[in-house]
Amino acid sequence: MNVIKIPAKPQKGNNAAKIEVQKLRVAAYCRVSTDNEEQASSYETQIAHYREFISANPEWELVNVYADEGISATSTKGREQFNAMIEDCKEGKIDMIFTKSISRFARNTVDCLNYIRMLKEINIPVFFEKESINTMDSKGEVLLTIMASLAQQESESLSKNVKIGIQYRFQQGKVMVNARNFLGYDKDEEGRLIINPKEAEIVKRIFREYLEGASCKKIAKGLERDGIKTSRGNTKWHDSGVRLILENEKYMGDALLQKTCTVDFLNKKRVKNTGIQPQYYVEDDHEPIIPKEMFLMVQEEMARRGATQDWFGRKKGFSANHAFSQMVYCANCCEQFRRIHWNNRGKKSIVWRCITRLNDKDKCRARTVSEETLKAAFIEALNEMVGNSTDYLSRLAENLEVALNMANPMSAETLSERMAELQQELINRTEHRENYDDITEEILRLRELQEQKGMDDAAQKEHTKRIKELQKFIRSQSSEITEFDEALVRKLLEKVTVHSEYLEIRFKSGVTISIEK
Repeated sequence: MNVIKIPAKPQKGNNAAKIEVQKLRVAAYCRVSTDNEEQASSYETQIAHYREFISANPEWELVNVYADEGISATSTKGREQFNAMIEDCKEGKIDMIFTKSISRFARNTVDCLNYIRMLKEINIPVFFEKESINTMDSKGEVLLTIMASLAQQESESLSKNVKIGIQYRFQQGKVMVNARNFLGYDKDEEGRLIINPKEAEIVKRIFREYLEGASCKKIAKGLERDGIKTSRGNTKWHDSGVRLILENEKYMGDALLQKTCTVDFLNKKRVKNTGIQPQYYVEDDHEPIIPKEMFLMVQEEMARRGATQDWFGRKKGFSANHAFSQMVYCANCCEQFRRIHWNNRGKKSIVWRCITRLNDKDKCRARTVSEETLKAAFIEALNEMVGNSTDYLSRLAENLEVALNMANPMSAETLSERMAELQQELINRTEHRENYDDITEEILRLRELQEQKGMDDAAQKEHTKRIKELQKFIRSQSSEITEFDEALVRKLLEKVTVHSEYLEIRFKSGVTISIEK
């Protein structure tokens, strides 16, 4: 008989390691999920405890104390030390792991069990001190499944408690805003928003240029050209970032709270709050950078630009590269005119044509208007007012009187007082866990009235402003206008309607002049 010895192969895990290495290689894992002082103290205490505990056993060798600070346990993503420990286990560097409790190891049942089973496959036990569970024991996995499930429920309960706390602060009108990347504002020692003067000028520029006719894309390019940085310090601006600034109510001193909400406490997924949870609107919370009238004018202008469609009903993009963009309309079909480069028998020119006719000439026979004709008509309309200044100034004075009498008689103070009463009632009912559906509906109704009141007041002020601007322009002109000025178009012109025999020039002040062109 011939016996041949087959040597054992090196293995990951403990089986071979325990024969070759006298001491058991032991690691520990600890974690705290917040950064406050009390938790930080617990974090340091855990590390010191495990170093002393493992080193005190002569049969053990301390590999490392893996520790994550300020990291949530609901997912193992982002827990660098935890993941590093798992990798060391896979590489055969660890024989046993100690941790304080299941909730410190993981609050997600699936993650917890998957990692425990993976470690068991390579013969690495995990010992949970608080629950006195050794995962290699026969009863370990049954107990572990129960305890991990309870830990997950505890995490869900904690998440709900945090949400309730945040909502209660919202109900009190306490605004929580991260001002670190908030252009135009910083925070004082008490956490209140205060204006950053240098950045506020950038915000004012964005709102001003938008009302002057610039698109978000054009504003972004201008900011880049001038070397102005974003709130994050980037030199690259995006039109979407400009739009977010224009839509942010905080720039007029108000604050809409809970714009987003968490829909899954395990993966921390946040979505736009479209009625999933209640929202809270706080008026006059902090000093505004943009007057409310100006902010509301921007919202109306954004709605106007966004409502434009082509002949097929598709939404069109807004272009502000030309003075007459979205101002020229067809008298026949009411569609806009589009600016196109025309090559007629070798002669190149820029003309404006009805979109309906461009798509189907049988549906509309509107005439083509050259850009030079539009410019000449605008100049002629201005000179008509300047040449007959007495008559037009009288008409503008009448328009101004009508505009001043258009003010909404509803009192803004009355609305605000009633809103405050309802908000206090909402807080009281919430504290007593009473139904507050009727209060919510009334608040939403009053909020709509407030918005309409604000829009009406803003429209009245804007109309008054336009009339005064035209009055000032007429009075300032001592001679005939000979040169076309794009700035005057953006400032004074509202609309040009193309008829077969003439162009109807309508100014923002309400004055309309027909020019035969």
